[in-house]
Amino acid sequence: MILSPVKEIVLDVLFPPTCITCGSPDGWMCEECLQGIRVHQKGVLAIGSYSDPILRTLVTRLKYEAASCLMPTVEDLLRRFRDGRLEPWPWAGVERLTIVSIPPDAGRLRERGFDHVSRFADAVWKRLVPWAVRKEALIRVERRLPNADLPANAAREANVRGMFCALGKIQGPVLLVDDVMTTGATLNEAATVLKEAGATAVYFFVMAKG
Repeated sequence: MILSPVKEIVLDVLFPPTCITCGSPDGWMCEECLQGIRVHQKGVLAIGSYSDPILRTLVTRLKYEAASCLMPTVEDLLRRFRDGRLEPWPWAGVERLTIVSIPPDAGRLRERGFDHVSRFADAVWKRLVPWAVRKEALIRVERRLPNADLPANAAREANVRGMFCALGKIQGPVLLVDDVMTTGATLNEAATVLKEAGATAVYFFVMAKG
């Protein structure tokens, strides 16, 4: 269930937030732990590595515990990522960019009550490319097993085939956002669908790369 801002404030007063990794009483993630996340700047755009225990805790709390209180921390990480980047962005020079998030499984969204990937895409839009267009351009047409439960790349690729459908035509390049990239099967399948719908290029950006 998604809490209202007033309820979140009341809960913060009754149960003061403590750091999700070290337990210090300095907010949901203390500055020391936040600074301990090593941000990445190479290859597929990712804030950092899923092997980083602090970042992994942040991602799993968002994904499995609907911890919307951690979104300010995500925005802080995005600012660090943006400010530390020396290379041009992959989309440098394009006049139009559409930010699209990987859509959730409807059943899991009902269980969790929080679409963390969509919220992450909103933060990417706000902190990195506020001039872009934010759009939900994909839906999941079938429920599949989580790719994390499958052992091999081929099995994961087969599992996601035909999973997505475009909601309409796409113009220009797309920045496709997800939480974690491991083999890339989900992102590649979504990119194929977006290109079939008209996207001229698809760039990937994830919270963590595993």
